[in-house]
Amino acid sequence: MISGGTIGKRKIPSSRLYLYLLVTATFLNLLFPSFLLSSQITIDSKDQFAFARHLMEKKDYVRAILEFERLLYFFPGDEKVPEARYLIGVCHFRGGDYESARETAFGLYRDYPDHSIGGKALLLIGESYYAQGAFEEAERYFRMVTERFKDPDLRNRALYRLGWSRMKENRWDEASSLFDRVEPESPLYPSARELASKSIQGEELPVKNPVAAGLMAGLLPGLGHAYCGRYKDGTVAFLLNGLFVWAAYQAFEKDQEILGGILSFLEAGWYSGNIYSAVNCAHKHNRAVRDKFRNRLKDRFDLSLFTSGDKNLGIALTFDF
Repeated sequence: MISGGTIGKRKIPSSRLYLYLLVTATFLNLLFPSFLLSSQITIDSKDQFAFARHLMEKKDYVRAILEFERLLYFFPGDEKVPEARYLIGVCHFRGGDYESARETAFGLYRDYPDHSIGGKALLLIGESYYAQGAFEEAERYFRMVTERFKDPDLRNRALYRLGWSRMKENRWDEASSLFDRVEPESPLYPSARELASKSIQGEELPVKNPVAAGLMAGLLPGLGHAYCGRYKDGTVAFLLNGLFVWAAYQAFEKDQEILGGILSFLEAGWYSGNIYSAVNCAHKHNRAVRDKFRNRLKDRFDLSLFTSGDKNLGIALTFDF
């Protein structure tokens, strides 16, 4: 504890001594800041990119996008900029923001239409539509890759994705042909060979004919449901329609024309609904069978697997305070 001090032979109260030391320290700090305080922050493009990729691999896509954008801001001329922009799009895609992913990819393709990164951007656009079930729109961009780029890696990945798109549309023969076109040099080749043979089996799946289901339901309510394996629904449809037919018949037998007309009108609705439901059951059955078949197949496509990796030598940006 400081109780006081002297300057020369004059004694100074402790409160004034505190003030004197504070003023002196402030003056020295302003006059010689580097002697009292020195800190340095270094931003390295290589480490910045690696950190953003690390966050992306941890599935922290929001922070990864921020770190990639930090790289774009501080190093606009760095060779990693195109790939960083692409990975921003991939992060948006993996986060479920397909519209932002497409917006990022369209900008990238516009700036690099003849570069391989432009082809990756087209693949990303196609994949965003594919993820949303818009297969025709997705195929448009996958075909653009095969038509505009000679890079075998891009072409093979686009062909692989086109094959999957055709399988999603139940166009099994076309899917097999597309998988067959994937070249042996591609890392997707083993998967493509397997899918080329298995996709043909899609033509032999035990599907139900919706027209036949509707005709059966028209002949006998519930029969169409039974055809689709929905026996409980078929029983309910048979009993319900039978009950209304019997009630309407009894009403007419007792000269209750108004009640008979009402019951007949209601029965017509139940009868039509029975036919529609049977057709719908056939479609649901077929969709379930095809989805189960496709889900057993392995999809090896990954947007981020063919980035260039960490080959940048790195640039450093330093701030001194």
